[in-house]
Amino acid sequence: MVAGLLLAMVIIHGIIQTGLPSLDKALLADLGVSRGALKAREAIFFLASGLASFLVGQATRRIGPNLVVFAGLVLLALSLWAYAHARTIGQIYAIYPVLGLCFASVHVVIVVLLIHRNFPTRRAPAIAIALSGTSLGAAIFPSLVVHLLASETWRATLEQLALLPLLALPVLILLLPRNGYTAASRLPVSPHAEATIRRTLPRLLCLIAATFGTFYAATSFLMNLFLYLQDVGLKPATAALGMSCVFVVGLIGKAVVGLCAERWGSHSVWIVQQGLLLAGAILLTSAVVPLLVPGLILLGLGWAGCYVMTQVVISEYFAGPDLGQLIGAFFLFEGASSALGTWVAARLFDLFGSYRMGFAVNVLAVLLAIGATVLFRRSIAREREAVRPRP
Repeated sequence: MVAGLLLAMVIIHGIIQTGLPSLDKALLADLGVSRGALKAREAIFFLASGLASFLVGQATRRIGPNLVVFAGLVLLALSLWAYAHARTIGQIYAIYPVLGLCFASVHVVIVVLLIHRNFPTRRAPAIAIALSGTSLGAAIFPSLVVHLLASETWRATLEQLALLPLLALPVLILLLPRNGYTAASRLPVSPHAEATIRRTLPRLLCLIAATFGTFYAATSFLMNLFLYLQDVGLKPATAALGMSCVFVVGLIGKAVVGLCAERWGSHSVWIVQQGLLLAGAILLTSAVVPLLVPGLILLGLGWAGCYVMTQVVISEYFAGPDLGQLIGAFFLFEGASSALGTWVAARLFDLFGSYRMGFAVNVLAVLLAIGATVLFRRSIAREREAVRPRP
């Protein structure tokens, strides 16, 4: 099951998150639009994927999660074919909400639901391995797309990418369980699941702020990284290699962070990963070429760990029969944060002629996330101390 989730995320997330942005130079030249206008498509995408994740969370009450994944693969193939035949930026905008639905078909809602309902123990490592498919796919597709563009147009490249979801579909039909929700009634219920909004609003706001800062900053870097690396003097193939470096490191980070959470606790590991993300953000914002490689490594490690641990902490906090709906609602907010971060950085580039201002805002967003996480952790610790039996 975990192998199936991993493969689905490699195909769907890899193509959407890094395969399509690797076409940006060709699209800018062909369509004659500004970076802000082009990157507005990602803002549309993240908003749509957030809303779609919320709807997927609702749908999983009646539909098996495996069917959602299969539908997402077919829809991705159709979307990429339509993308290849788009003639205007408006037509591309119309395709991105559909890509958001594809993205949500095998994202945190599906992964967390299937693992929580089938794994009585060791859920953090299982979630980490499944979610590492995002990094693995993102490591593969930038270089693949650049290779295809060397001999094909961007339209022909998209038509070839459209075949991959269809090739993966038969394998996933064999790997994913057919019944993903029979164990829902046996899910352990977190003490916060029912009383979160009524009695712990400050803690919930801290969790929201931590999620906002993390997703705003990390996605802003990742969605603008291919163009940024070329702006500082790297060739397209080298820039694609730099993006792959981020996600290869992230792949290792996701695998390790789940094991670390089992040993040292999810909250402690979450803060450490945010610190790594902050260090990478500062180095990349400096725009000093010798610092780019360590910046990319730290960005990959920090974002990968934050991505996993955010989902682990939320799933622990909201564990219960409504987990799918609550995770979907939270990812709606994550999508909005990602959309805002991606668009603001591109828009600030249009205004100032560089990414320095936009990336500086990203650094402040990570600092906000760290502060909110510290407050959230202290609040949880105080609650545990209050209910601990006294001699």
